[in-house]
Amino acid sequence: ETKAEAPKKSESKAEVNVAPVATGERVTREVRLTSMRERIAERLKGSQNTAAMLTTFNEIDMTPMINLREKYKVQFAKKHGVKLGFMSPFAKACALALQDVPVVNASW
Repeated sequence: ETKAEAPKKSESKAEVNVAPVATGERVTREVRLTSMRERIAERLKGSQNTAAMLTTFNEIDMTPMINLREKYKVQFAKKHGVKLGFMSPFAKACALALQDVPVVNASW
């Protein structure tokens, strides 16, 4: 859309929020940021520029965890009404690691 085709402020929200019909073409429109969203964008960009951004990947053998989950998943689901996933053991491991090495949770 061009700026000339952009919805006018006087149009109702129902008309403005109607989703475009999928035609296979990419539809874009420019919308001015609110001052709050602009400030959030500034702060996020500032954080990105001042803090180190990195991702680390560590490979581990999950076989014991997979076997443990397989052994208890039915019993766990019956008792708690939810599936046993992998996040709980990771959260527990993090909590134990932070108790052993609290400086990991330090900030500067």
